[in-house]
Amino acid sequence: MRFALTVLLLCAGLLAGCGGMPKPQIDSRKPVADQTLARVAIVATNYDEAWDKENVRLRIHQVWLNDAGVPTNKEQVIDQPYNGKQGSNRGTIKMKESDGDSTSWVRLTFEIVSGENAQNENISAGTTVEWKLPSGLAQKDMLLVAVLSRSAKNNYKIDVVYGMNPETGEIEQVLPSSNES
Repeated sequence: MRFALTVLLLCAGLLAGCGGMPKPQIDSRKPVADQTLARVAIVATNYDEAWDKENVRLRIHQVWLNDAGVPTNKEQVIDQPYNGKQGSNRGTIKMKESDGDSTSWVRLTFEIVSGENAQNENISAGTTVEWKLPSGLAQKDMLLVAVLSRSAKNNYKIDVVYGMNPETGEIEQVLPSSNES
């Protein structure tokens, strides 16, 4: 866990500027109204060659509920492979409720998937979180930094996920959230 925190602080320091260093001039892609663009970077706390062989991926879905609290729609936001180009794929989080009204609350499902192909894939970790995006991250081009670890063969866990605005360096912890038990 200390390694993950060190990596995150290093990233934040580089983006926010250290000491006398100037802040980076990042021209992010601007999303359309009621959308937040999301990219994912994955950090492994105990990497070995099995991560590549097992084709580890972090998959994020957005889920909408009806008035009775039953899921009515699920849409994939991103499917980021660990051995892929980190942060290169963009997904879209829609900042709308199931009835079409604008909102800053989103329900996201995070899953760690491994396996050589869809026929033998394994979901080794998964959780759903309801997250109120702060104004610094809502309707922006956001980077999600996911810290994952391997607990056994073909079995992975989500240690922590942070949402970061690369233009400002603003960071918020998404997982584990304060409302999880």
